[in-house]
Amino acid sequence: MTKQDQWPRWEVFKKDNDKRPYQAVGSVHAGDPQHALLTARNIFVRRPAAVSLWVVREDDILSATPEELAANPAKTGAGGAGTYHVGLKASHKRSMTFVDLVGTVEAKDAADALAQARAQHPDALAWLVMPDSAITRSDDTDDTVESWFEPAKEKTYKQQQYYGTIGRHVGELKRAGLMPTQVNETPVIGGKHVRPRLEPDMENQQKVSS
Repeated sequence: MTKQDQWPRWEVFKKDNDKRPYQAVGSVHAGDPQHALLTARNIFVRRPAAVSLWVVREDDILSATPEELAANPAKTGAGGAGTYHVGLKASHKRSMTFVDLVGTVEAKDAADALAQARAQHPDALAWLVMPDSAITRSDDTDDTVESWFEPAKEKTYKQQQYYGTIGRHVGELKRAGLMPTQVNETPVIGGKHVRPRLEPDMENQQKVSS
């Protein structure tokens, strides 16, 4: 399947609460902005918590790393003069999100917005800019927030910390030094390393033959 055969890709930004920034959480394919927003809600608001969602068509976003700009200093994107949102990737530690949105700039075009983002945050691992006009937002009225986001607060599945039994079991094994450190390390049973029997059980085979 080629890109022309697919619906456009939309990047999804989620705000967990009023004290947190919007964060990139993934992408969806959709036919139009409202379709993208609804799909994003169904996929990315299954965990607690969220208060707002944004979706932006991939073609309306300009992103770059220092390596990409070294190879192509004149990198540019869609968008004219106006307000641009700036996103940053500041650490390799967080694998689930590409960027946090950290503010806005007034720019003549996407390339100018990217240049301002680089000047303001020179140590970032990656920058992202997108025009405010390209964002489709979830409704911030009380009714919409309650119907879209409130039900997800009690859904604890998919949250690693809620798998307490498994977590305690693994933690106890690690603290006791009983967790294998290599794939081929033998398991520990009754305080002794026991190697699985890989050869045929000759004793049982003889019993069957007789």
